[in-house]
Amino acid sequence: MKKKYTHLTQEEREQLSVLHARQTTVSEIARILGRSKSTISRELNRPTSRFFRGAYLGETSGKNYSVKWSQCHKKARLKNPTIEKYVLRKLKQYWAPERIAGRLKYLYKLSISAECIYQYIYDGHRDLTKYLPRKHMARKKSWQYRKKKKENIPNRIDIDFRPKEADDRLVFGHFEADCIVSCKGSKSALLVLVDRLTRKTKIKKLERKIASLTSSSIVYALSVYNSSQIHSITYDNGCEFSKHELVNEKLGCNSYFCKPYHAWEKGTVENINGLIRRFFPKGTNFDTITDEDIIKMENWINNLPMKVLGFKTPNEMALAA
Repeated sequence: MKKKYTHLTQEEREQLSVLHARQTTVSEIARILGRSKSTISRELNRPTSRFFRGAYLGETSGKNYSVKWSQCHKKARLKNPTIEKYVLRKLKQYWAPERIAGRLKYLYKLSISAECIYQYIYDGHRDLTKYLPRKHMARKKSWQYRKKKKENIPNRIDIDFRPKEADDRLVFGHFEADCIVSCKGSKSALLVLVDRLTRKTKIKKLERKIASLTSSSIVYALSVYNSSQIHSITYDNGCEFSKHELVNEKLGCNSYFCKPYHAWEKGTVENINGLIRRFFPKGTNFDTITDEDIIKMENWINNLPMKVLGFKTPNEMALAA
């Protein structure tokens, strides 16, 4: 295993000072300190090392090293007022630092790291932390076996049979669907539809999470596209998607279903759900959400630069598709 290099300590520098004053050879000093000869030689020949009448001054050299180290490791700051203004504006639009940094590089060829933005926030601008994405708590493992639900979805086709062009995100028109539930006591839900290629998102409010309302809402949401543009929709095994064949008939598409408890097989819509939950966290009563709120949320997502898209937005990707 390669030995990790460490700088000389202040105590070692003072020992070096005494040994050098005694005209001890570099090889002998290296042996006594347990250091390589090149390390000792570099220290004695370093421009910042101070000598007085031929003697190496370890204390002064250590102070110079500390000053140099602090200058080299000084935290980056957003010094440019224009860039600072841009960062502030985007943070207040709930853009994550990584998203802001990527967009600056994509649009203006500016190399500002996400870490630089985080340092800016935590070093004097902590009031901005409220705009950062929530931290995801690690889930505790549960060793209890779940009872396998009886499938109530007629003519269900497994995701294994989904075409390669959908799996590889080759063309527009392969969607993933999901429902986000409201708080306890409320029967409403949010229907979320996301195109796998562009991440273009459609959101509709459901008064009740039942199959008839869900299927009609899917048809209504995707009717903005030509039937030739809609190829497939991937669902989970919720009973609200049991009328998928009606959707297929109306839109001229195919439907595929994830395996039970395999939510990651529709990870695209799950990621979008995470963005939505930043504004409507668990426990939110969707009965109070207006159509205007939903349109605002939908526009925010579709104009949000995404790392997976090379920091382009879903709208930009959809125009190019």
